[in-house]
Amino acid sequence: MSDNSKMHELVALRTALGFTQSRMAHEIELNLRDYQSFEWGENEIPDLYLRAIERIAMLYAVRHKNPMLVPPALRAEAVQFARMVEASV
Repeated sequence: MSDNSKMHELVALRTALGFTQSRMAHEIELNLRDYQSFEWGENEIPDLYLRAIERIAMLYAVRHKNPMLVPPALRAEAVQFARMVEASV
């Protein structure tokens, strides 16, 4: 994934959740300025933080019963996983 697409994914995830930059920074235990540097393209966001934010999105989607809070690619993976679990029961 390119730096630019990571930056867009980061902003899209945050806005879909309705989080401010400050709230998202708090959720992933970063200071606001470091978080902003990722969104503004000043620094590359490590994949670890993107995966953590995707996990946060999944958690909020479950809590709010809104699957649309999860990015489409992750939703597809979750559906595939659920089908595997269902088939093994």
